[in-house]
Amino acid sequence: MAKAPVRLTHPDKVLDEASGLTKQGLADYYWAVSEKMLPHLKGRAISLVRVPDGIGEPQFYQKHKTAMMPDGFDSVAVPDKKTGTVEEYIAANTREAIASLAQMSVMEVHPWGSLAKNLERADRLIFDLDPDEALSWVELAGAAEDAKERLEALGLRSFVKTTGGKGLHVVVPIVAEMEWPEVKDFCHRLVLEMERGNPELYLTKMTKAARVGKIYLDYLRNERGATAVAPYSPRARAYVGVAMPLDWSELKVKERPVYRVGGFAEWRGRLVEDAWEEFFAVKQRVSPKARKALGMQA
Repeated sequence: MAKAPVRLTHPDKVLDEASGLTKQGLADYYWAVSEKMLPHLKGRAISLVRVPDGIGEPQFYQKHKTAMMPDGFDSVAVPDKKTGTVEEYIAANTREAIASLAQMSVMEVHPWGSLAKNLERADRLIFDLDPDEALSWVELAGAAEDAKERLEALGLRSFVKTTGGKGLHVVVPIVAEMEWPEVKDFCHRLVLEMERGNPELYLTKMTKAARVGKIYLDYLRNERGATAVAPYSPRARAYVGVAMPLDWSELKVKERPVYRVGGFAEWRGRLVEDAWEEFFAVKQRVSPKARKALGMQA
């Protein structure tokens, strides 16, 4: 990987003992994927997961821009829904800003589901499929296909990515016209329909104890202020997995696909043959017919 053109203090500091990833290595990784990652971050408020003492040590989330951050970051003015008080959230609008995340030991990047210029209207729907550890890859992949087919029946094209952990995200780009309460309601109704269709496999409630042997269909990414891990973001876990865009055909493999920062040389070709190449070209709406199909007012 090419060296990132950003200033780092303690570049040799190890952030992941399991893989040996250093702060410099993290910066170089962010720089390598920044061209593909940037369109998913630019113009959005983002939340960061920071691991100042490395993975396995205490970590924390940061969403507000501060004077202590490196140069190059922007901010998004986000009014508090209840008080109206404006808070300055972080934005990374350049490749250099993405690479500079390493200076703060940022191991995860989570953007909002709406653009700063249209905060109250989502431009994507996100379905987070979170399986019990005991479930197979084939069962999880089948659940993602189920969601895809249901969305297609509603006239919506979807994309899929790994989360860098054990789950999958099914993501639907939409024209930003639905406000958050309606978006959340639509997604909730869809996962409830999935649960009714296969209650032995699917669960839509957060109760941890009830998740044994099931896939939790998390629709709560679809509300104001909620975030989801960005494509190509590392994850703050041992060996530093990566949230990877997939082609739907890749779900047919027998074993769960795993991508890591340390294995970048093996998968860097995916940046050229981008499974999500058409993501931002898709201009689709949740039609009145789709709303009506899920019992909403058209």
